[in-house]
Amino acid sequence: MHNAPPVVYPVGRFTLGRILLVLICGLSALGIFSWQSLTLAAGPHLWGAWLLWGGCGLCAALWVPKQSLCDGHLFWSGEAWFWQHDTSSAEPSQAVRISVGLDAGQGLLLWVQPLDELGIARGRMVSAWMEAEAMPSKWHGFRCAVYSRPKTAALSGSVVRESL
Repeated sequence: MHNAPPVVYPVGRFTLGRILLVLICGLSALGIFSWQSLTLAAGPHLWGAWLLWGGCGLCAALWVPKQSLCDGHLFWSGEAWFWQHDTSSAEPSQAVRISVGLDAGQGLLLWVQPLDELGIARGRMVSAWMEAEAMPSKWHGFRCAVYSRPKTAALSGSVVRESL
């Protein structure tokens, strides 16, 4: 089994994130307004719905930006994934586990979770939106690396097959 060659890919800011948040809040407000108009709701049900909507919108506005990686690099060593906040930073790179959340061809939503020294996933899972236009010449190699299995998984899989 061959693994993808090493690749380094920049992680920028997901510029559409705020627009999508506003769009979702707007559509949900339209839904509440439609419900209000169709049922002629009034009183505590109506105010409760709007308070719940406002609370959810506020929580999302505060929580969503903290759940994404930006301004750094994801790199595949040929064996494992690593995250480095900034290549000029003195901070060491962090081993991470990635999984694909959405593959849109020219963009990938990746779920990234840090690994401890033993290779066990620890900490919160965050998202990273990767776009082909960030580095078109390395996009194919990056996608191959994303779908490549780490060598440890590939070796354990081959050992199982040989023992059968």
